[in-house]
Amino acid sequence: MIKVKSFSSQLKIFHTRHELDELDKEVSDFIASRGIRKVISLSDASTTGNSGETIGLIRVLAYEEPVAGSREHYQEQIESKLNEWGEEIEKIRKKADKLGAEARVKYQEQIEDLRARQETARKKLEDLKRTGGEAWEDLRSGAEAALDELKKGVEGAVAKLKKG
Repeated sequence: MIKVKSFSSQLKIFHTRHELDELDKEVSDFIASRGIRKVISLSDASTTGNSGETIGLIRVLAYEEPVAGSREHYQEQIESKLNEWGEEIEKIRKKADKLGAEARVKYQEQIEDLRARQETARKKLEDLKRTGGEAWEDLRSGAEAALDELKKGVEGAVAKLKKG
């Protein structure tokens, strides 16, 4: 959905640079707080006084609104996958406990590695929950990579248990 948001600032003689910086910050904060990833246009129009002098500025931002709930839904999916892999790690641990001492030690090291990967992925998810805007996209890639590493590790451990 395309939306438009207007911002305005009264301009005072000799203070314009400061006022424009504040207006820029207000727009940037708005974009970051809403998780907006696509700006369609940004335009300025001046307002004038009775004598034709510029007395104010109106900035209009047209943007594509992120799909409502998509970010939260994505985070819930990652949380769900983390929980699933955690359950798989627990199943591996239980199977490893039934093995002989030497094999059990070998799997314990692997399980510790999987738990470390799980913790890394969980930290990435927490970072993801605390950010917005472009940083969210960057952290999302990191969270996906950490989750992929965890998945590969769990699948590898499951395959070894099936062979052994």
